[in-house]
Amino acid sequence: MHFPFQGNLFNVQFPLTEYSQNKLHFPRRPLSGLSGVVIGTAFAWNSAATRLTRTFGNNDCTVNRDTDSGWYVDAAACYFLGTSVGGLILGPVMRMIGYRWSMIACDVIVLIGWLLLSQVDWAPVWITRLAHGIGTGGLGLLTPTYIAHITDFRIRGRALVFHHAFVCFGVFYAHALSAIVTDAQLTGICMVWPVLHIIVASFLPESPLYAYICCDDAEKTKSAMRRINGVDYDVNTDYAELERYVFEYECLIGENKCRLVRKIIAIGVKLVVLQHTCGASAAIFHAKSVIGGFGLTTEVAGYSDERVYANTQTIITIVFATQVLLCLTTVELVEFWGRKFMLNASAIGMGLCLASMMLYQSFFPTTDICTSAIESDEWHKYVPIILVCIYLCSYSIGWGPIVALIYAEVVYFNVSTYRIFLTNSTIFDIYNKQILKHYVTAQKWYSSLIYASGQFVLFLVAYVFFDAKALLGFNKYVMWTYIASCVISIISVYFCVPETRALPLNRILHRQLSANYCTITRNQ
Repeated sequence: MHFPFQGNLFNVQFPLTEYSQNKLHFPRRPLSGLSGVVIGTAFAWNSAATRLTRTFGNNDCTVNRDTDSGWYVDAAACYFLGTSVGGLILGPVMRMIGYRWSMIACDVIVLIGWLLLSQVDWAPVWITRLAHGIGTGGLGLLTPTYIAHITDFRIRGRALVFHHAFVCFGVFYAHALSAIVTDAQLTGICMVWPVLHIIVASFLPESPLYAYICCDDAEKTKSAMRRINGVDYDVNTDYAELERYVFEYECLIGENKCRLVRKIIAIGVKLVVLQHTCGASAAIFHAKSVIGGFGLTTEVAGYSDERVYANTQTIITIVFATQVLLCLTTVELVEFWGRKFMLNASAIGMGLCLASMMLYQSFFPTTDICTSAIESDEWHKYVPIILVCIYLCSYSIGWGPIVALIYAEVVYFNVSTYRIFLTNSTIFDIYNKQILKHYVTAQKWYSSLIYASGQFVLFLVAYVFFDAKALLGFNKYVMWTYIASCVISIISVYFCVPETRALPLNRILHRQLSANYCTITRNQ
């Protein structure tokens, strides 16, 4: 196959993301931080609210349907379903109103959720959590994609991992404050972040890729480029490169359109499903229910729920603070060691922690590590909680932040652009174009549907089949399922996920078009 401009364009930066080393990074940094905190605070509310609802029982923070706080558990289901809905509808909505207005719309929905939560006496909690889910589900897909469009390919990985670091910070922020404020105060403090994000998003430029492909407006595209790089920036050269890139994209995919999209969809589905079947995301969501029973003070009878809660809060605060630090470390490592290495290191870390817990259970058979007394000579009872903490932290160096990065680079961009080229094709007659019109309509939903399917898997793992006592209660069926997911993820990443480190998006596409894809990408 002959690729036009092969000697030049494959060695230059993608014109939407790699303008110059002197570009202004104003849109990226506040966007990454504020969007991450908005997502993190909404995600963490359920676990943080276990303290505020005061529904402890038997010296643990676990909340279940059998207590008077059954609404809390059902609110979690509404949140997960909301993220699926938000991710599903984002694609078509974004193509109608653009990235900037889509961000503002998602923030407004999250803000409405917080406002309703502040009036919980008349607004059902499940409605507020549904609003939180829809808004954060949209932001979880929209923000990484937007960052990938406007960021230099040499630092694209860092920028997207930086975004996840602030998601972890939002989780830490909500949990830490829940220990010292009331529920109304926590709601008010969390409400500040979507307001700030709306203000920042109103000054952001539109994605140049959206302006070029969806609006077909040269002046709007150039204006977006100038807003990103400065008013004195000459966009004509990069705009010409963009036109060449678009032409080459169509030539590259040639007769391989369907095969390419099938391959991209397969990668996306594997990533979003395996991200949640390892169990870490569900455990983070229900952190106080998972770790709550292990208060580190149960060896002395008569301690109050407040004392047990204080120790649980200390453990969770340390874990989430460590996750933030690990994400910031991953910011530097992701462009040095690559995406695949970080994913596999994360899966190996989680798998080893879970396997070590099973090994511990074989040496010290017990199913009541959370409630039994810890004597002075039973130091080994601290081992499971340490392993659980390491397990949660391992998630934050790979399967937490890297999946969104690869999804933005590999799945969302190529599926969306493929849809545009089908629309602009001139080789079909009138009859075929009518058939193609319906096919293109289906294509609009591909990338959003993949993301939404991942959120639905999280709903199944964290709500339908979730067991708060599975880890520290040594539920062997659940733990073996998590271990199997880690093993499958290692194999899948090694053989069938492309390495996209420091690659312009056109080079990523070229690798996906390789004839022996699952063979040659493992060492690249």
